[in-house]
Amino acid sequence: MFSLEIVAPDRVRTALLRTLGSVIEPTRVAPGCRSVRLFTDLDRRRSLVFVEEWETLEQFELNLDATKLNTIVGAIELSGEAPLVRIDTIEREEGVDVLALHQSGVGR
Repeated sequence: MFSLEIVAPDRVRTALLRTLGSVIEPTRVAPGCRSVRLFTDLDRRRSLVFVEEWETLEQFELNLDATKLNTIVGAIELSGEAPLVRIDTIEREEGVDVLALHQSGVGR
């Protein structure tokens, strides 16, 4: 999972949304992309969070070409603060069923 949290000052917010938004569709259709989303943080109104989820690290790396990298760097340069960039490797993934296992112990 790749994530980028970036501060979007009011004067450049629209430009940042367009810049990051321009990579959403090409990423979404890339082999191995599970999802790509752009969020606004409700606690920190000026923060935008861009998240990509990939089947493998290799597929993420193949998709990170010069054009996309330049777009991301361009967005970072528009930011009012240093970004938070993360690449997380997920070893195990579980769904809603894991909540049901814990539900029986809630309230006891």
